[in-house]
Amino acid sequence: MDILQLLQPQSPSSKTSWVEHDLWYGTSGPQDAKIVFVAESWGSEENRLKRPLVGESGKELDRMLASAGVCRDEILFTNVIAAQPRGNETWRFFEPKATYQERRVEGLAPTSHTRSECNRLYRQILSHPRKLVITAGNYALWALTGCTGSKVLSKSNNHSIPKEEQTWAPTGIMDWRGSMWYAEPHPEFFPEGMTLKDWKEVQVLPIIHPAAILSTWYLRDVTIHDLKTRVPMALRRDWRPRPEPTFWAPPSYQQVVEKLEEWLGRGNDSENFWLSSDIETARGVITCLGFADGTDFAMSIPFVRRTEGGFDSWWTVSQEAKIVRLIRRIFSHSNIHIFGQNFIYDTQYIQHYMAVTPKTDHDTMLAQNVMFPGTPKDLGYLSSLYCQYHWYWKEDHKEWNMSGTIEDLLRYNCLDLIRTFETGESQRVLLKHLDMEAQMDFKMKTHELCLRMMNRGVLFDKHRRAQLTFEMGEALGSLEKEILTIIPQDWIGPPGKRAKDKTSVFWFQSDKQTKAVLSDFLGFKVINNRKTGEPTTGKEAMMQYKLLYPEWSGLLNRLRLAGQLDNTLHVLRTELDPDDRVRCSYNPGGTETHRLSSSTNVFGKGTNLQNLTKGEEDD
Repeated sequence: MDILQLLQPQSPSSKTSWVEHDLWYGTSGPQDAKIVFVAESWGSEENRLKRPLVGESGKELDRMLASAGVCRDEILFTNVIAAQPRGNETWRFFEPKATYQERRVEGLAPTSHTRSECNRLYRQILSHPRKLVITAGNYALWALTGCTGSKVLSKSNNHSIPKEEQTWAPTGIMDWRGSMWYAEPHPEFFPEGMTLKDWKEVQVLPIIHPAAILSTWYLRDVTIHDLKTRVPMALRRDWRPRPEPTFWAPPSYQQVVEKLEEWLGRGNDSENFWLSSDIETARGVITCLGFADGTDFAMSIPFVRRTEGGFDSWWTVSQEAKIVRLIRRIFSHSNIHIFGQNFIYDTQYIQHYMAVTPKTDHDTMLAQNVMFPGTPKDLGYLSSLYCQYHWYWKEDHKEWNMSGTIEDLLRYNCLDLIRTFETGESQRVLLKHLDMEAQMDFKMKTHELCLRMMNRGVLFDKHRRAQLTFEMGEALGSLEKEILTIIPQDWIGPPGKRAKDKTSVFWFQSDKQTKAVLSDFLGFKVINNRKTGEPTTGKEAMMQYKLLYPEWSGLLNRLRLAGQLDNTLHVLRTELDPDDRVRCSYNPGGTETHRLSSSTNVFGKGTNLQNLTKGEEDD
């Protein structure tokens, strides 16, 4: 066999031994290392040296490992694919969706070369006993777990991908990073003789790829945190709490009553008794409500059972009345303190259905906003920072989508509860350490004020409202004619469709068509959103366009004014409650600048009052 044959990766159907002469091609570090670090594919420097992570991202990884106290010399470094893709775009190692005929592997369409490289990666990992596999980026997470989702990739590195080349790309690393997970390899890539039993409890730690950190610097600190906290736990096999927490999901009626009465008694005996609370909802009702008194116990109380026609009550009328009375006493007890996550959402339901306003003493989302404004505030992210044992368990939705059983929902609720409790306790310690308890107290007072504003509502003058709606509608119609005189709709194509109700809209009312007009038709520079990195035509972009293209200021001014008029009309047309008030939901922790944000409430009423443009107040 010549050297070229030796360097060819083994196919998944190969009947040769796992350990081949080419097994370690493109790797570095001790082959028997307890830790394996898996990146995605090579860059130009890696391709030149035929070694992983030696370019700029590799150098940054070295610095992060040093900061985390992890010794690089004790790690085996490898890649999912030991090769450099064209344009340094890993998706090019996957088949185009237009021509792919086989069954996808966890949402992706791997080429035969990619399959053989995954096969080789599996043989590398299992050739020696390992204590941890660190997966960097979406493709490494895809290769070794079933955690990723997938999306059709239409843009990459700020350029459009031709439709015939588009393929599926993995997603999920931002959710799963820092998770204490286990390998879930794909049997499609197994060499002969390998089984899932060989992978029993192979610990996996997903992290953000160092190349992504170089372009999004704020991700660096959380990645160092993931390495610093999770790697030592993996090496001592401390990957799950022992014993596991106890969940009552669902509890019996007697258990519910006895536990709620026990907590009320503990509240009577102590002035510093804490519970976390959380609800789940579906179709506008509370499906379950839970409490946890620590990280080792949670109880989720169901209120509905699913039927063919929708929902039925879980309890008898008398049982539910007793449970709700006890819950109301807990929420209003002066000595029982509540941890909640974005609890202003939960409170709207609890007020509506249980006629009590919970006395929330610490909101974990608001605490993150106080200490680290501008960083993510969802519970999955907070758990990765503040909880000793963390793995991603959440889906980013407020409503139960009715899939799965009620028991699944209750267990999900219990996980929310214990993570909220531990996050809240950790944050209270950190707030004291940072000397920011006063700021947090002010934020919680603002939270209470927002609830009062939400409940009171904003009174509308119906007569003046009708007059302004007519006048602004006339002004907007005139302005739309001017814009269409400058750039007619016919030049762009058929009108767009409004996403919400599928009604036809002019090009300047469609974000997609506006982007096409500015970038493709007028040749404007593409401006990306500072946070998302996606192309935008928002307020900041329009201000930049006026500086870059002053000759188009007439059109740009009209576009901005049309947007303001349209937003104001949207507010004026908002449905009123019977008392002529608009009731919005206010978020005291929605922005990094700490200004309030508003939106429709949980029942679909109200609106975003920030759509109102600045005007003059009456005397």
